[in-house]
Amino acid sequence: MPMDYGEQRLKIHENVPLAPLTTLKVGGPARFFARAESEEQIGAAVAFAEERGLALFVLGGGSNVVIADEGFDGLVLQVALRGICVRAEGERIVLTAQAGEEWDDLVRFSVEREWAGIECLSGIPGSVGAVPVQNVGAYGQEVAETIVSVRCFDRRERKFC
Repeated sequence: MPMDYGEQRLKIHENVPLAPLTTLKVGGPARFFARAESEEQIGAAVAFAEERGLALFVLGGGSNVVIADEGFDGLVLQVALRGICVRAEGERIVLTAQAGEEWDDLVRFSVEREWAGIECLSGIPGSVGAVPVQNVGAYGQEVAETIVSVRCFDRRERKFC
C-alpha cells in the first residue's frame, strides 16, 4: 500500500519490481519507489531519503542501467516531469524539454518541424534528463553542441538551479 509523503502528496511505494522499468528487463525490487511528476515532488523524494538515511537512485528511462537481482535497498526516484516548450530567439528556435520526456520523441518533434541540431541523435533510448549526463552523440553530432542550459536539483541546497 503506497504512503503519501510531503505537501505534494508524493506516493512512496514499497518493494516495487524494477525489471519492467529497464530496457534489459532484469533486476530485483526497490525497497522504496517514487515517481515524481513535479519539481516539488523531486524535493519531497530527496527529503524522504535523507530523513531516513536511505541511498537515492534516480531512474530515467531505464536504459544504460543494470539492476542487481537483489534490487536496491533505498529509494528509487523515477523523474517523470513532462512537457516541451518552444520559443523563438530571432532566427533560432529554443526547445525546453522536461527530464521525463523520451529523448527520441523530442528528436522526432524537432525533425517533424525541420529544425536542425539533434536530428542525428534519433533512435537513442532514454529520457531527456539523462542526455546531458551521458553527453549523447552519434554520427558526428553531440548534444553538448546544442544544449543552452540545464536546470537541476542541488541536493546540498535543496533547490532547483
